[in-house]
Amino acid sequence: MSHPEVQTGPVFPLKGGCACGNIRYSLKAAPFVIHCCHCKCCQRETGTAYALNALVEGDDVTLLPSAPVNASPLRALATFPPSAFDDWTPRQSGPDSDNNTTNGNSRAHGAASDGEVQEETTDGRIPAPVLLPVPAESGEPQLIARCPVCMTPVWSNYNGSGPLLKFLRVGTLDSPASIGGPDVHIFVRSKQPSVDISDGKPRFDGFYPQKEGVWRPEGLARREKLVARIVEWRNKQAGVAR
Repeated sequence: MSHPEVQTGPVFPLKGGCACGNIRYSLKAAPFVIHCCHCKCCQRETGTAYALNALVEGDDVTLLPSAPVNASPLRALATFPPSAFDDWTPRQSGPDSDNNTTNGNSRAHGAASDGEVQEETTDGRIPAPVLLPVPAESGEPQLIARCPVCMTPVWSNYNGSGPLLKFLRVGTLDSPASIGGPDVHIFVRSKQPSVDISDGKPRFDGFYPQKEGVWRPEGLARREKLVARIVEWRNKQAGVAR
């Protein structure tokens, strides 16, 4: 099975963000795998035929300062409680922060007033996405991380792996082609008739039964260390729930 050639040298880190520039991030390593998902939930959420999701290690993504796409002040159309914001994803270190790449240990909640952007930051400059729960085709609920201003989805977290594995929306990268095309097509049972899959990649009516032969070889090699972290995270979550 051939996989797209993805450079691990000067291409990374890659940058990306939402449509309005309020949420900006960097991705420092290649994805484990890229899904082209044709499920009905992804079609409804995106308003199009499928979603391209790059599965990446959660802390390979770092939030960056905003970069508004125009001179107009960013204004949120809704306000969200502090608990709705992503308090896990690392922030870029800067001269005004003590250690703001730690996962939520120095969180300061921003307040919204007069319709201004409500954001959650570590250094007063770096906003966080809000995590909004929605159903998923697999039956496992997902949290979609959206810009609190323009509501662009930038990634999803699932209960099984939590924030340690992000389903990053490939289209939010500044240069999506840099990480290659999809490795697999999933949930093709609900594929739109107008979509022609002719790239020779494996396809499955639902989800694939095993990662071997689907995930990129370097992704499989990195997976074991991540699995151990996910198990530890699940155990901690179970302890909190009790």
